Amino acid sequence: MLLDQMFGNTNMWLALLKNPLTRMIGSKIIGGIQHKLTKDKIIREKEIAAATSLDIAKVGVQMEQVRQQEHSWKDEWLVVFFTLLMACHFIPFTQDAMDRGWTILQKADPMFWYIILTIVGASFGVTTMNKLKKK
Repeated sequence: MLLDQMFGNTNMWLALLKNPLTRMIGSKIIGGIQHKLTKDKIIREKEIAAATSLDIAKVGVQMEQVRQQEHSWKDEWLVVFFTLLMACHFIPFTQDAMDRGWTILQKADPMFWYIILTIVGASFGVTTMNKLKKK
């Protein structure tokens, strides 16, 4: 009974899974995971290249680049955040809060939106452009 109240009709959830927006969000999550795996592969390749290089100064610079890229979760956190934000619109007990949030955000200064667009554009835009360049 409680599960029926929380999750509602099973057909509704199946329809949600077939929704193009849900598929787009899923592809972003999968893309983020693939990006992380590719990044890890590049880091390992750089470590190997740095270890075989004879130029000590160059090795130091390469190792520092690897260390800085190794723990960067910016893109992955943004994907998770926006996925959860989008999902809250479809969970019955969070819909009122999401509606109030959009009402509050309508009063936001345009500079706020420029900042948000810059953050998201810089993260996803650069990642997407790098993927397109490789193809």
